[in-house]
Amino acid sequence: VSQFWIKMQKYNISSSSLFKITCGLIIMGLGFIFMFLASIEYQKNGFSSMHWIFLAFLFHTIGELCASPVILSFITKLTPTRFIASTMGIYFAMVGIGNKFAGSIGYYSQTLGESEIFISITFFCIILSLIVLIFIKKLNKLAHNADN
Repeated sequence: VSQFWIKMQKYNISSSSLFKITCGLIIMGLGFIFMFLASIEYQKNGFSSMHWIFLAFLFHTIGELCASPVILSFITKLTPTRFIASTMGIYFAMVGIGNKFAGSIGYYSQTLGESEIFISITFFCIILSLIVLIFIKKLNKLAHNADN
């Protein structure tokens, strides 16, 4: 993933932290398309192919590799030195709360339907990413151009 960002910089394509995080979110969202397709195949045949799971995990892993290290770096750049440890703790607490929320979504997916859940997560990730991309210049200014 780091080689990809190096090549992007070589061609003068934006590689701000917010852009990298947004790319990661888009890639993770696209991974849920494969889960959606797996659930459709399961509904039709009573089973689904392993390649859907493999592709979903591949996209989720690449998306996570785009976002997570950049988020941690971004936190240390923007947070005053004396609050870095607390801010990191808050970040990891939010990850834990997100995991609890994911468990709740999994529980309700039995009644709502897996395919509806997976396509909703896909749309949520992509729409959120597009909103961030629309406002990325303003958000970079709010972040005091922490990448420079």
